Amino acid sequence: MRSWLTGAVLSLVAFAAAGLTQPARADAVDAEALRIAAAGHPRKWNWTPPGHGQRFGHAETLIHAPMETVKRLVIDYNHYTQLAPQAITTSRVVAHGPDGSTDVYFRMGVLNNTFFLWNVTRFGPVRPSPEGGEMIEGQMVPGKGNIEDSSFLWSLRSAGEGWTVLKFDIELRPGVPAPQWLVDEQTRDSAMDAVDSIHDRAQGSKGIGPYPG
Repeated sequence: MRSWLTGAVLSLVAFAAAGLTQPARADAVDAEALRIAAAGHPRKWNWTPPGHGQRFGHAETLIHAPMETVKRLVIDYNHYTQLAPQAITTSRVVAHGPDGSTDVYFRMGVLNNTFFLWNVTRFGPVRPSPEGGEMIEGQMVPGKGNIEDSSFLWSLRSAGEGWTVLKFDIELRPGVPAPQWLVDEQTRDSAMDAVDSIHDRAQGSKGIGPYPG
């Protein structure tokens, strides 16, 4: 009898723990998607992500499309000009690494193409994200560019069947004197352009539709 009671208690404890942990994660995911849906548009700001020392422009959106569809556009590096046609004039894959990384050459026009910035960014392979889902990180290859540094960070995860939360962070150090407010404005607007482009092409339409939660 004592053995049966002990087993029953342990089963109830395990069931309760599973009930506390699993739905909590789903609720958090849904709450984030609901916030974006309630806003009715992508959200953007500047911040310093965990593990980084520089300020990034951040944007996030909710897409009515499966995560795999969104990911195919995120890793389509040869067509990154579509992320910001007014700024990125060239995006071209120039090398592949044995670790699954991809080197991409970027050329960007500044001040109505008065002058150009360029660099080679190395994107690592798709990997699991600490938040759940997947992430892709890109870092400028040292010495390959006429800017000081740049970084990209994509993260995406399912927010229910046929829905994806997409986030993008971008950091740019141009290597020339520029006020921080101007760099902040440029990076968060560029992040917004990027998630908007992925959103519209993956979903096949503009706007964030009603989200069922």
